[in-house]
Amino acid sequence: MTPRFTEIIQEYLDLRWQMNPVAASIAGLRQFDGLLARYDREAMRDHIAALRSCSLSLEESDAPSLQDEIDRTAALHAIRHDLLVLEQERSFARNPAQHLAHALTGIWVLVARDREPGERARGLVNRLRAIPSFLRTAAEVLTAPCAVLTEMALTMIPGALSLLREGIERADVDPSGVASQEWNDARIAAIDAVSEYRDWLRLAAERAQPGFAIGRDTFDLKLHTAHMIRENADELYRFGELLQASTELALAQVAKEISPGTDWRDLASRLRQDAPASETIVAEYSSLILSARSFVVDRKLAQVPAGTLHVTETPEFLRSLIPVAAYIGPGAYDAEQTGTFFVTTARAGETNRPHNRAELAITALHEGFPGHHLQLLTANRLSRPVRRILTTPQAQEGWAMYCESLMTEEGFLASPDVRFFQLYHLLWRAIRVNLDVALHTRDMTVGKAATTLQEQLGLDEGSAWAEARRYCAYPTYQLCYATGRRDILRLRDAARARKGADFSLSQFHSELLGYGSFPTELARWGMGL
Repeated sequence: MTPRFTEIIQEYLDLRWQMNPVAASIAGLRQFDGLLARYDREAMRDHIAALRSCSLSLEESDAPSLQDEIDRTAALHAIRHDLLVLEQERSFARNPAQHLAHALTGIWVLVARDREPGERARGLVNRLRAIPSFLRTAAEVLTAPCAVLTEMALTMIPGALSLLREGIERADVDPSGVASQEWNDARIAAIDAVSEYRDWLRLAAERAQPGFAIGRDTFDLKLHTAHMIRENADELYRFGELLQASTELALAQVAKEISPGTDWRDLASRLRQDAPASETIVAEYSSLILSARSFVVDRKLAQVPAGTLHVTETPEFLRSLIPVAAYIGPGAYDAEQTGTFFVTTARAGETNRPHNRAELAITALHEGFPGHHLQLLTANRLSRPVRRILTTPQAQEGWAMYCESLMTEEGFLASPDVRFFQLYHLLWRAIRVNLDVALHTRDMTVGKAATTLQEQLGLDEGSAWAEARRYCAYPTYQLCYATGRRDILRLRDAARARKGADFSLSQFHSELLGYGSFPTELARWGMGL
């Protein structure tokens, strides 16, 4: 890697932080903690020009080794996707939820992540101060708001106000580093700004456009630039259909093994009734995560880097933002590599069905070991910064879904009840492929998508609509779970065929994870497969 090549890569990473300071905070770069992104016309023009300059510099630079060429290809694809989002997809002009989510995530990461209390207070005050101007600009640049995404933003408002009103007060914040009047003024101004944005959203809903789809051409280009997926939308739809059909057959077989004559949808509902008490859920998750970690180590399935994963009940001030559970991993630049798995337990009169015992182990390995947490710990130790930062859900969610299959193959998920839900999760991801494609390229309505989720997976109406809105907001994300799993399985088959008796799962996983969360096609290239 030449000094100039390293410099160009770093210039692009620095540009990413300037474009998205909240992502920088998530990565552990605390100098960005008080900032929010800019979406005004001047900023968009500057971002596009800077991205084109970076792209040209990368294209003209020397990449002296195969690994450098892989890094350059990853960066070029990321830049092209950035440009696609800004110039063609233009979600900043269509999606009111994007702006609100950016502001909320900027506050949430400072509250949820480990920060020295005084440092947290300074970052929060500056970010709170930035919210009024940020949301006013959002209202100006949202020239073509989509109806379904405007509705999505409105559903986020109560959680936003709860976070700003009660959440920050209950967080571990030491405001001694800032004047109390300064602290209160910043918080009240942010609350008022969110309330004003809510009023604007209600007016925008009256003129919002019914269309949300990005269209076939943009969808296919996004598949290639963001995820390096070779198939087009139609080919992926066929893949989703085949995966759904085969998984439904397997699911019916396991259901027959558990309860002959019972429809698998009814069986899923019955199994979900066996849920731990709220007082024991955190302990049960913690125990299963430790068991999964030990299983990975004992079976030599992967190298487990140093790092901690805390399981904790979701704090009251975050409950509105985390309805079931959420994993927040360590930042790429954090000295302490500690992740947190938040679990939202049921209140009086509610049920813990989302945390039923048949699904606990699947969630534990998906989020912890060998899933997201192990993958992130490994990536954050890589010497090449670009491999710690540039990611695609095709690799991240694909890895976690692959791990569910891996741990079933290896016997960790052994009981019929647990295997049933492992297949149920796979079916859900297969259906997501087709809904993702159909919503954005085949004129499917959000209502039809919600109905499909209710009929085919048994989701309740509220959950189905929330899922369907999210699919509208993040095109190509949902198909990444199933396609990513598939591509890793294919890569593993190729490695096993090449190495024969010398094949090692641990070595294969180490090589794969050595590419961070790059698209799997880049790992295939680097591994010579």
